[in-house]
Amino acid sequence: KLQVTMKAVVIRTPGDASALSVETDYPKPTLLPNQVLVENTYAGLNFIDTYQRSGLYKASLPFVCGNEGGGVIREIHPEQQEATSLQVGDLVVYTQPT
Repeated sequence: KLQVTMKAVVIRTPGDASALSVETDYPKPTLLPNQVLVENTYAGLNFIDTYQRSGLYKASLPFVCGNEGGGVIREIHPEQQEATSLQVGDLVVYTQPT
């Protein structure tokens, strides 16, 4: 079965910690070229996340918290499958540019 949603910690409006919402049906992102989809085993929440959550740093709403993490590659953009050594099932760590 093709999964079209995912579990995520989402901010829909800036605020204090009560603005954090665990959603089990958040839309799974559509991959762009040079992207992979990682099922997180671990996710890091840092100051940038708290600044974005509070509204101190602007972020497009809604947004998913966690600019770094580690887990298993579940999808690779079709254009990258031939051009990368990464494979579905590989364990990876990442950080996202902010």
